[in-house]
Amino acid sequence: MTILRDIITIRNDGSQIVEYNNPLFESFAVKSYYGSNQIYYVTEHWHEDLEVLYVIDGELAYNVNGKSVVLHAGEGICVNSKRIHSNRSVPGKPCAYYCSIIHPSLLCSSKYIENTYVAPLLGPNSFDYLLLNRHDWTHVILEELERLFEAADPRAIELDILEASFRIWKTICQNIDMPSAAAAPASLEIGTFKSMMLYIQNHYMEKIALKEIAAAGNVGKTLCTKLFKKYVSMTPWEYLIHYRIQKSIELLTKTDMSITEISYATGFASASHYTKTFREMMGCTPAKYRKDKSASRSEYFLIPQRDFIGR
Repeated sequence: MTILRDIITIRNDGSQIVEYNNPLFESFAVKSYYGSNQIYYVTEHWHEDLEVLYVIDGELAYNVNGKSVVLHAGEGICVNSKRIHSNRSVPGKPCAYYCSIIHPSLLCSSKYIENTYVAPLLGPNSFDYLLLNRHDWTHVILEELERLFEAADPRAIELDILEASFRIWKTICQNIDMPSAAAAPASLEIGTFKSMMLYIQNHYMEKIALKEIAAAGNVGKTLCTKLFKKYVSMTPWEYLIHYRIQKSIELLTKTDMSITEISYATGFASASHYTKTFREMMGCTPAKYRKDKSASRSEYFLIPQRDFIGR
């Protein structure tokens, strides 16, 4: 069967709001596994947080700002802040991985540190992602993730995450050149694409025409389609369908709405059309997905779930 990350909540700019286990500590760290008989993917999204992932077994496919890569066991990736990215299973391959997501504010112990070491490397002219392996300087990042998940002290897990994150960021600062301040044309292009992507996210439950999506980015229909192909390898219509399926899964797993109610709530013309599309994308019917969801995936969170009032 297929697994899709259930909830991707977003800000007004379309960026994901990561749901931290401890809402007073902006980090999310998980060890995850899915089997070779499962189809797994996280749809295209972006967030302010830095994302570091290390594949410890199997394979995982990533797409970052329109560039695709397959990670094998012993390899990893560091995705920079606000980059459009997704990941999905490789057909017939299992995957186990460590993933740590941290908000850049945790690295900013002072305004000087933020302006000198953090902010310059987060901008649109900096790296989109780093491929990590055991054979160059990026091995330090993999080793920090490995230490974090295999030898951290649960009594001080947040401090261990901070320590590992500072070591990782220090390594990146020592090996990546600081970019120039001038905005690159590519960054302006991504901004246009994000505007159109956000339009779909805000209107997916409605009938949408290509000209309306293009107008959201102030471009023509041809350029609109070209940008979707470039950054998510889909047409605008294909992305709309993927997003509708994503939102339907949130309703399948978090509500008791009927299949018919979900189909109309997510923009499908009928329950039969929704079920057919869902089966084509996810490998099973919506009803079966809802029934099997509880046994679909194994996860271990470094930070236990904690509820706090205030922030």
